[in-house]
Amino acid sequence: MPNQGKKFPDCFELNGADCFLFQLDRIMLQTSGRNNVCTFVVSLKHSIELSELELYLSNNPAYQWITRLRIKKGLPFSLVKWVFDETLAFPEIKQFYSEKDESIAKNLLATTIRIENQSPFKVDLIQVLGAKSILIFTWHHVLMDAHGGESFIRALGLNQSIDYAELLAEEQTKLPLGLRANIAQEMKNFLHETSQLPLFSLYKKPAAKQNTPTLSYRVISFTEQQTIKISETARLQGASFLLSAFYLAATTCSVAYIQQLRGLIEGDVLVPVPLDRRKRGIDTPVIGNQVTFLFYRIPEKVLSDVQACTTELISQMKTLMRTDSPKHYLIMMDFLRRIPGFFYRLILKSPTKGLMASFFYSDTGESLQNYDQLFDQSVESAIHYPPTMYPPGLTFVFSRFRGSLQITLGYMEQVINDKEVDELFKHLQSVLLGAENND
Repeated sequence: MPNQGKKFPDCFELNGADCFLFQLDRIMLQTSGRNNVCTFVVSLKHSIELSELELYLSNNPAYQWITRLRIKKGLPFSLVKWVFDETLAFPEIKQFYSEKDESIAKNLLATTIRIENQSPFKVDLIQVLGAKSILIFTWHHVLMDAHGGESFIRALGLNQSIDYAELLAEEQTKLPLGLRANIAQEMKNFLHETSQLPLFSLYKKPAAKQNTPTLSYRVISFTEQQTIKISETARLQGASFLLSAFYLAATTCSVAYIQQLRGLIEGDVLVPVPLDRRKRGIDTPVIGNQVTFLFYRIPEKVLSDVQACTTELISQMKTLMRTDSPKHYLIMMDFLRRIPGFFYRLILKSPTKGLMASFFYSDTGESLQNYDQLFDQSVESAIHYPPTMYPPGLTFVFSRFRGSLQITLGYMEQVINDKEVDELFKHLQSVLLGAENND
């Protein structure tokens, strides 16, 4: 798979975003017993035999390499690394059977991966009796982001080679240490101010210790015509071509609507939004999280007005981009890589007393637009199931598959119940399509 002159690396350091997500993984284990794991589910139009899938993967050098990576932590203030161990066995590809179309067992969407001693990437196969196959790709978020995961899976499924230079990002030239330290401190101060309490959330701290929270998922899909209508609605609400701002505004107002059904809303909404650093149309590098973040604090006064919320988000986005906030957050993440984990997690949790966000949101863009073939089979659908942190226990992922918008909601049942999820999606669909066009 790589150039013949260069082999895959035996070890490499985590970048700043990787380390950030590694510390989130530690927090998630403490609060919910779950790992920071990404899941990508691809439904094929026809079935694929387990032996055929195993043959594809066992002959792929990239799969052989990536499944035998393990996290190695050194002494305090040293960098965490991925280390390749050729003596390790490949993870078993487990096969399951289902009588129902697209029936995915909950336990397959709640996989834990302990990256110190388990493969960071695994594949499961569901055979829908008499119909088709469903492939479940699971990887630890520290290894790669959603975009990188999609690119890697596409390459596996098409038996394509990835040039060595496309696998890992080149080390960027760094600013002088003193300047980076000042930028990191300024960003830390900005985040502390942005995350001042009170913050709005559906999560309420329980009076007594509860059992491990239960994670569930719900998916809503729109037709191609409905997706066009949603884009028209976004422009009418002032989003122009910044569709993601409208998506986030609609989501924010819909979550606030559920709180209105419960009682009064208290506090502003805090939402960190991941920003892909890859150039538009470029799928590489694959390994390592190529993201930074935008941090929005949405005032309580606009939480019931989608247009006002959209306008506020666009205004904040312009300010954040103009002040180089994404670049500065990237510098801060890189600067914090050597901080011992306990202090790193304390920095993350202390401003908000552990809440960290009102909910989590991401938009994967158009990356699934041409996801047509995988392992010589036609692809019927492809859906991301995101990791969900508790608290706040609520995560939304917007994606587009062949021109049609789809939304995946990951939620903890202790935060929002199934009836409220029904109401949330009903309200969100109405807002996205326009109140009079929700059929």
